[in-house]
Amino acid sequence: MSGFYRNGCTDDGRRRDYVERLIAEKDVLPPLRKGRDFSQAGNRCGVHQRLSVIIPVQNEERTIGRVIQEAILLSPAEIIVVVNGCNDRTESIARELGASVIVFQEPLGTDVGRAIGAYAATGDALLFVDGDFHIPWKELAPFPNALLRECDLAVNKLDHHLSMRMPWSAVTTLKIALNMAVGREDLANASLVHVPFALNRRALNVIHWSNLLCPPKAYALGLLGGLTVKPVHCVEVDRLNRYRPIKHKNAGGDHSIATMQIIGDHFEALHAIYRREGKKGEIGCSGNLEK
Repeated sequence: MSGFYRNGCTDDGRRRDYVERLIAEKDVLPPLRKGRDFSQAGNRCGVHQRLSVIIPVQNEERTIGRVIQEAILLSPAEIIVVVNGCNDRTESIARELGASVIVFQEPLGTDVGRAIGAYAATGDALLFVDGDFHIPWKELAPFPNALLRECDLAVNKLDHHLSMRMPWSAVTTLKIALNMAVGREDLANASLVHVPFALNRRALNVIHWSNLLCPPKAYALGLLGGLTVKPVHCVEVDRLNRYRPIKHKNAGGDHSIATMQIIGDHFEALHAIYRREGKKGEIGCSGNLEK
Protein backbone atom coordinates (compact mmCIF):
# COMPACT_ATOMS: atom_id res chain seq x y z
CA MET A 1 0.00 0.00 0.00
CA SER A 2 2.79 2.45 0.86
CA GLY A 3 4.21 2.37 -2.66
CA PHE A 4 1.09 4.01 -4.05
CA TYR A 5 1.61 7.28 -2.23
CA ARG A 6 5.42 7.31 -2.42
CA ASN A 7 5.02 8.32 -6.09
CA GLY A 8 7.39 5.64 -7.31
CA CYS A 9 10.28 6.54 -4.98
CA THR A 10 12.26 3.61 -3.66
CA ASP A 11 11.66 2.16 -0.22
CA ASP A 12 15.05 0.44 -0.61
CA GLY A 13 14.16 -2.89 0.94
CA ARG A 14 12.43 -1.76 4.11
CA ARG A 15 10.92 -4.77 5.81
CA ARG A 16 7.57 -3.22 6.57
CA ASP A 17 6.15 -6.71 6.77
CA TYR A 18 7.97 -7.28 10.08
CA VAL A 19 6.33 -4.21 11.54
CA GLU A 20 2.92 -5.26 10.23
CA ARG A 21 3.32 -8.71 11.75
CA LEU A 22 4.56 -7.30 15.02
CA ILE A 23 1.39 -5.22 15.30
CA ALA A 24 -0.88 -8.12 14.37
CA GLU A 25 0.96 -10.76 16.42
CA LYS A 26 3.02 -10.33 19.54
CA ASP A 27 5.42 -13.26 19.07
CA VAL A 28 7.27 -12.52 15.84
CA LEU A 29 10.14 -10.58 17.41
CA PRO A 30 13.39 -12.51 17.90
CA PRO A 31 14.23 -12.86 21.59
CA LEU A 32 15.76 -9.84 23.30
CA ARG A 33 19.06 -10.86 24.87
CA LYS A 34 18.94 -8.65 27.93
CA GLY A 35 22.03 -6.64 28.76
CA ARG A 36 23.12 -4.47 31.65
CA ASP A 37 21.49 -1.56 33.41
CA PHE A 38 23.97 1.33 33.18
CA SER A 39 21.86 3.88 35.08
CA GLN A 40 24.28 3.86 38.03
CA ALA A 41 27.31 4.17 35.76
CA GLY A 42 28.41 6.87 33.36
CA ASN A 43 28.30 10.62 33.78
CA ARG A 44 24.55 11.16 34.17
CA CYS A 45 23.94 8.82 37.10
CA GLY A 46 21.59 10.56 39.51
CA VAL A 47 19.55 12.10 36.69
CA HIS A 48 15.91 11.13 37.19
CA GLN A 49 15.34 9.64 33.77
CA ARG A 50 15.08 6.03 32.66
CA LEU A 51 16.84 6.25 29.31
CA SER A 52 16.84 3.71 26.48
CA VAL A 53 19.49 4.15 23.76
CA ILE A 54 18.55 2.47 20.48
CA ILE A 55 21.21 1.59 17.89
CA PRO A 56 20.35 -0.25 14.63
CA VAL A 57 23.41 -1.92 13.09
CA GLN A 58 24.47 -3.85 10.01
CA ASN A 59 28.12 -4.97 9.87
CA GLU A 60 29.50 -2.21 12.09
CA GLU A 61 32.22 -4.11 13.98
CA ARG A 62 34.69 -1.25 13.41
CA THR A 63 32.54 1.36 15.13
CA ILE A 64 29.91 -0.27 17.36
CA GLY A 65 32.24 -0.58 20.34
CA ARG A 66 32.94 3.16 20.50
CA VAL A 67 29.26 3.96 19.88
CA ILE A 68 28.23 1.83 22.87
CA GLN A 69 31.01 3.19 25.07
CA GLU A 70 29.81 6.74 24.48
CA ALA A 71 26.21 5.66 25.12
CA ILE A 72 27.20 4.10 28.46
CA LEU A 73 28.45 7.52 29.62
CA LEU A 74 24.84 8.77 29.36
CA SER A 75 23.89 6.40 32.23
CA PRO A 76 21.09 4.63 30.33
CA ALA A 77 18.90 1.97 31.86
CA GLU A 78 19.39 -0.03 28.65
CA ILE A 79 21.21 0.08 25.35
CA ILE A 80 19.30 -1.82 22.66
CA VAL A 81 21.28 -2.86 19.60
CA VAL A 82 19.10 -4.10 16.73
CA VAL A 83 21.45 -6.33 14.73
CA ASN A 84 20.23 -7.04 11.19
CA GLY A 85 21.90 -8.72 8.26
CA CYS A 86 25.30 -8.94 9.98
CA ASN A 87 28.04 -11.40 9.11
CA ASP A 88 30.78 -9.87 11.24
CA ARG A 89 31.45 -9.45 14.99
CA THR A 90 28.97 -6.64 15.59
CA GLU A 91 26.67 -8.77 17.74
CA SER A 92 29.43 -10.27 19.89
CA ILE A 93 31.01 -6.88 20.53
CA ALA A 94 27.66 -5.42 21.57
CA ARG A 95 27.01 -8.28 23.96
CA GLU A 96 30.51 -8.12 25.45
CA LEU A 97 29.94 -4.46 26.27
CA GLY A 98 26.65 -5.20 28.02
CA ALA A 99 24.13 -4.05 25.44
CA SER A 100 20.77 -5.72 25.00
CA VAL A 101 20.63 -7.32 21.55
CA ILE A 102 17.88 -8.28 19.10
CA VAL A 103 19.18 -10.26 16.12
CA PHE A 104 17.60 -10.50 12.66
CA GLN A 105 19.48 -12.66 10.19
CA GLU A 106 18.42 -10.56 7.20
CA PRO A 107 18.68 -6.78 6.64
CA LEU A 108 15.66 -4.80 7.80
CA GLY A 109 16.22 -1.74 5.63
CA THR A 110 16.64 1.88 6.68
CA ASP A 111 14.91 2.93 9.92
CA VAL A 112 13.04 -0.33 10.55
CA GLY A 113 15.53 -1.17 13.31
CA ARG A 114 14.66 2.10 15.01
CA ALA A 115 10.97 1.21 15.04
CA ILE A 116 11.64 -2.26 16.42
CA GLY A 117 14.03 -0.87 19.02
CA ALA A 118 11.35 1.60 20.12
CA TYR A 119 8.85 -1.25 20.43
CA ALA A 120 11.24 -3.16 22.69
CA ALA A 121 12.37 -0.19 24.77
CA THR A 122 11.24 0.20 28.38
CA GLY A 123 12.61 3.68 29.07
CA ASP A 124 10.72 6.87 29.79
CA ALA A 125 13.02 8.54 27.26
CA LEU A 126 14.40 7.06 24.04
CA LEU A 127 17.56 8.27 22.30
CA PHE A 128 18.29 7.15 18.73
CA VAL A 129 21.80 7.02 17.29
CA ASP A 130 23.42 5.16 14.40
CA GLY A 131 25.99 2.40 14.66
CA ASP A 132 28.36 3.44 11.87
CA PHE A 133 29.85 6.51 13.57
CA HIS A 134 30.29 7.58 17.15
CA ILE A 135 29.17 10.85 18.71
CA PRO A 136 30.83 11.93 21.99
CA TRP A 137 28.50 11.60 24.95
CA LYS A 138 28.66 15.33 25.67
CA GLU A 139 27.19 15.94 22.22
CA LEU A 140 24.42 13.39 22.86
CA ALA A 141 23.46 14.47 26.38
CA PRO A 142 21.52 17.63 25.35
CA PHE A 143 18.89 15.48 23.61
CA PRO A 144 17.67 13.37 26.57
CA ASN A 145 18.31 16.32 28.89
CA ALA A 146 15.88 18.46 26.90
CA LEU A 147 13.11 15.92 27.51
CA LEU A 148 13.39 16.55 31.24
CA ARG A 149 12.23 20.15 31.03
CA GLU A 150 11.75 21.52 27.53
CA CYS A 151 10.06 19.27 25.00
CA ASP A 152 8.59 15.91 24.00
CA LEU A 153 10.79 15.51 20.94
CA ALA A 154 14.38 16.78 20.78
CA VAL A 155 15.90 16.94 17.29
CA ASN A 156 19.23 17.83 15.71
CA LYS A 157 19.63 21.59 15.18
CA LEU A 158 20.87 22.02 11.61
CA ASP A 159 19.31 25.35 10.63
CA HIS A 160 22.73 26.82 9.82
CA HIS A 161 22.62 24.63 6.70
CA LEU A 162 20.06 27.04 5.27
CA SER A 163 22.68 29.74 4.74
CA MET A 164 25.54 27.38 3.92
CA ARG A 165 23.93 25.47 1.09
CA MET A 166 22.45 27.51 -1.70
CA PRO A 167 20.46 26.50 -3.59
CA TRP A 168 18.92 24.17 -1.07
CA SER A 169 19.08 20.47 -1.75
CA ALA A 170 15.92 18.51 -2.46
CA VAL A 171 15.99 17.02 1.04
CA THR A 172 16.38 20.40 2.77
CA THR A 173 13.60 21.86 0.65
CA LEU A 174 11.26 19.01 1.55
CA LYS A 175 12.05 19.30 5.26
CA ILE A 176 11.11 22.99 5.14
CA ALA A 177 7.98 22.24 3.11
CA LEU A 178 6.90 19.58 5.62
CA ASN A 179 7.14 22.04 8.51
CA MET A 180 5.18 24.58 6.48
CA ALA A 181 2.51 21.98 5.72
CA VAL A 182 1.78 21.56 9.43
CA GLY A 183 1.94 25.30 10.14
CA ARG A 184 5.34 25.28 11.82
CA GLU A 185 7.48 27.44 9.58
CA ASP A 186 9.36 28.45 12.72
CA LEU A 187 10.95 24.98 12.82
CA ALA A 188 12.66 25.64 9.46
CA ASN A 189 14.46 22.40 8.47
CA ALA A 190 13.97 20.54 11.76
CA SER A 191 13.35 16.87 11.11
CA LEU A 192 13.76 13.27 12.22
CA VAL A 193 15.77 12.46 9.10
CA HIS A 194 19.03 12.96 10.97
CA VAL A 195 20.17 11.41 14.25
CA PRO A 196 20.57 12.01 17.06
CA PHE A 197 17.05 12.58 18.26
CA ALA A 198 15.23 11.74 21.46
CA LEU A 199 11.60 11.41 22.45
CA ASN A 200 9.66 10.77 25.62
CA ARG A 201 6.97 8.19 26.26
CA ARG A 202 4.20 10.69 25.47
CA ALA A 203 5.73 11.31 22.06
CA LEU A 204 6.02 7.59 21.42
CA ASN A 205 2.33 7.15 22.21
CA VAL A 206 1.33 10.01 19.91
CA ILE A 207 3.53 8.92 17.01
CA HIS A 208 3.18 5.14 17.54
CA TRP A 209 6.46 3.22 17.41
CA SER A 210 5.65 1.65 14.03
CA ASN A 211 5.73 5.00 12.23
CA LEU A 212 9.39 5.51 13.13
CA LEU A 213 10.27 3.41 10.08
CA CYS A 214 9.40 6.54 8.06
CA PRO A 215 10.99 9.45 9.95
CA PRO A 216 9.25 12.38 8.15
CA LYS A 217 5.87 10.74 8.67
CA ALA A 218 6.59 10.12 12.36
CA TYR A 219 7.68 13.74 12.71
CA ALA A 220 4.56 15.08 10.99
CA LEU A 221 2.25 12.93 13.11
CA GLY A 222 4.01 14.17 16.22
CA LEU A 223 3.46 17.80 15.30
CA LEU A 224 -0.16 17.16 14.36
CA GLY A 225 -0.58 15.36 17.68
CA GLY A 226 0.47 18.43 19.64
CA LEU A 227 3.97 17.40 20.69
CA THR A 228 6.44 20.05 21.76
CA VAL A 229 9.33 19.77 19.29
CA LYS A 230 12.64 21.55 19.76
CA PRO A 231 15.94 21.55 17.86
CA VAL A 232 18.23 21.44 20.88
CA HIS A 233 21.82 20.95 19.74
CA CYS A 234 23.87 20.75 16.55
CA VAL A 235 25.69 17.54 15.65
CA GLU A 236 27.21 17.67 12.17
CA VAL A 237 26.24 14.15 11.17
CA ASP A 238 26.76 14.78 7.46
CA ARG A 239 30.50 14.87 8.16
CA LEU A 240 30.38 11.75 10.32
CA ASN A 241 28.02 9.51 8.38
CA ARG A 242 29.63 6.54 6.66
CA TYR A 243 29.64 6.94 2.88
CA ARG A 244 28.13 3.94 1.13
CA PRO A 245 28.60 4.20 -2.65
CA ILE A 246 25.60 2.03 -3.52
CA LYS A 247 23.25 4.23 -1.51
CA HIS A 248 24.88 7.65 -1.60
CA LYS A 249 26.45 7.97 -5.04
CA ASN A 250 24.41 9.91 -7.57
CA ALA A 251 23.66 7.95 -10.73
CA GLY A 252 24.28 9.98 -13.86
CA GLY A 253 23.39 13.27 -12.19
CA ASP A 254 20.17 11.92 -10.74
CA HIS A 255 19.48 11.63 -7.04
CA SER A 256 21.10 8.84 -5.08
CA ILE A 257 19.10 5.92 -3.74
CA ALA A 258 19.29 7.40 -0.25
CA THR A 259 17.93 10.74 -1.45
CA MET A 260 15.14 9.09 -3.44
CA GLN A 261 14.11 7.16 -0.35
CA ILE A 262 13.99 10.36 1.72
CA ILE A 263 11.97 12.08 -1.00
CA GLY A 264 9.55 9.16 -0.95
CA ASP A 265 9.37 9.41 2.83
CA HIS A 266 8.28 13.03 2.53
CA PHE A 267 5.59 12.12 0.01
CA GLU A 268 4.41 9.55 2.53
CA ALA A 269 4.43 12.18 5.29
CA LEU A 270 2.46 14.66 3.18
CA HIS A 271 -0.08 11.97 2.42
CA ALA A 272 -0.39 11.29 6.15
CA ILE A 273 -1.03 14.99 6.77
CA TYR A 274 -3.71 15.03 4.09
CA ARG A 275 -5.42 11.97 5.50
CA ARG A 276 -5.21 13.24 9.07
CA GLU A 277 -6.30 16.80 8.36
CA GLY A 278 -8.37 16.49 5.21
CA LYS A 279 -10.09 13.17 5.75
CA LYS A 280 -10.74 10.90 8.66
CA GLY A 281 -9.02 7.57 8.18
CA GLU A 282 -5.93 5.58 8.85
CA ILE A 283 -2.87 4.97 6.76
CA GLY A 284 0.44 3.27 7.10
CA CYS A 285 1.83 -0.22 7.03
CA SER A 286 -1.44 -1.48 8.41
CA GLY A 287 -4.76 -0.14 9.58
CA ASN A 288 -3.57 1.02 12.97
CA LEU A 289 -0.21 2.62 12.32
CA GLU A 290 -1.42 6.16 12.81
CA LYS A 291 -2.19 5.87 16.49
